[in-house]
Amino acid sequence: MSVFTHTADAAPGYILLTPNSPSPTNITTGPMMYNSAGNLVWFGSLSVTAGFKAYDLQACAYQGTPHLCWTEFRGPIYGGPGGLGSETHILDPSYSVVQNVEPSGKYRNHSLTQDLHEFNMKGTKGDTALIVSYVTVPHNVTYPACNGANTTFTKTGVFSEVTTDGTNKQLFSWAALDHVDPLDTYICPGQPQAGNGKSNVSGFDYFHMNAVDKDSNGDYVVSGRHTSTIYKVAGLNSAGYTPGEIIWRLGGKNNTFNAMNSAVQGAPNLNFSFQHHVRFRPAINGISLWDNANNGVENASALASSGMSISISNDSLTATLINQFVSPGRQLDASQGSHQFLPNENHFLGLGSEPEVFEYTPSGDVAFYAQFGDFPIASYRAFKNPWTGRPALSEIALFAYAASCNASTMAFYASWNGATEIASWKFYSSNSTDNATFALAATAAKNGTFETVGTGTFGLSAYAEAYDVNGTQLGKTETVGTFVPGADLAASCGELACPQGTNYTTASKATC
Repeated sequence: MSVFTHTADAAPGYILLTPNSPSPTNITTGPMMYNSAGNLVWFGSLSVTAGFKAYDLQACAYQGTPHLCWTEFRGPIYGGPGGLGSETHILDPSYSVVQNVEPSGKYRNHSLTQDLHEFNMKGTKGDTALIVSYVTVPHNVTYPACNGANTTFTKTGVFSEVTTDGTNKQLFSWAALDHVDPLDTYICPGQPQAGNGKSNVSGFDYFHMNAVDKDSNGDYVVSGRHTSTIYKVAGLNSAGYTPGEIIWRLGGKNNTFNAMNSAVQGAPNLNFSFQHHVRFRPAINGISLWDNANNGVENASALASSGMSISISNDSLTATLINQFVSPGRQLDASQGSHQFLPNENHFLGLGSEPEVFEYTPSGDVAFYAQFGDFPIASYRAFKNPWTGRPALSEIALFAYAASCNASTMAFYASWNGATEIASWKFYSSNSTDNATFALAATAAKNGTFETVGTGTFGLSAYAEAYDVNGTQLGKTETVGTFVPGADLAASCGELACPQGTNYTTASKATC
């Protein structure tokens, strides 16, 4: 990660990403955590099943304590149905999976499967979660705005609220097709990633559900990307409404608001399109979202994508844009994206289909700005959260290196994937072939990078110990043999490293 801006106003925390790229490059890395210097802290690639991709890494309060959640998904990235085995994993501070969550209900006799677009844990103890699924059903529609195009199969988004106790009990569900007319869409059958509506494997995705949240009253807010509308949906106990009934629609063809105002200089009114990541925001009596302002096909509704904070009066049905955060590069991103409220009142934003993240203060100053790759690398969402990682000892590693068997010094390369409390390392070496005696060879402070390097007295074998800021030992590596390059590598190796050596195998190791 390349960090371009990092000021003292930036909130503390780690940056959570799931970098991927679409076909044909088809790169997937797994869930990743970075510190504010842009250095890797945790890399969860080995936890991703072959054929699946990782999405939506986030901090989540499961059973009232800090955990991480991320979705493992296989299927079309523009909207399922997800393949069997798609689910969200809940990880404890050791990065061990303690629970898996997936939908359990059905829609029109189709079993619901986990989609990549939403996993939103709710309740003070994370007792439930909101999950999005996609289902394709026979449904004939003619679209006059699309030159009379006719579809016979329609893809609908369905969200479920399920328990997170392992039973995945469905508590509530809502399908867009039961409440939103397909003619409300702003796209046409056959457009990229929309489906042509001619078969059950190419259902027309008129709605494209990509975010769901729930408020303290039990009502829901839903984002329909292809209708450019935010919907407030009545929950089970919404006074005056039937469960599932639409309370209001913000934006789109059937907007129910009397006024869509703006308090932001340069924005004459509230206007958004093809949005992502809607969330209730009680602090502003409203919602937040990421306004893509385009989908790569239709004309853009703004010059740049942005994060928006919108206050809402439910009585007068007035919506007011109170904050808008445009990326420092003022890009339009065609898909994905996120807008997070931070505890210090900053705003952390992911640029979706562009590999950038940035943070603003409430006054509009850029506090952090970074890039984590080159296009088409993207992260569906990006978050910043405090985190204490205490990984298993199996994640601690040491590589010991010396240029020759009679070297006076050697190098120790230590890492502990996901450990956030390490302040320093101690390195021990031994010349005894039976590893009976070890002496302290070197110490090194952890400088924020993934790998810590120490140099010290040569030994045939070595191990390392990790310590926290109070001098408490956190863990110890296994004893490893020191690698000394053989004749095939020696000429390209240096005193403390072998940059040209690409294969550190037993066959390339000298016998001392």
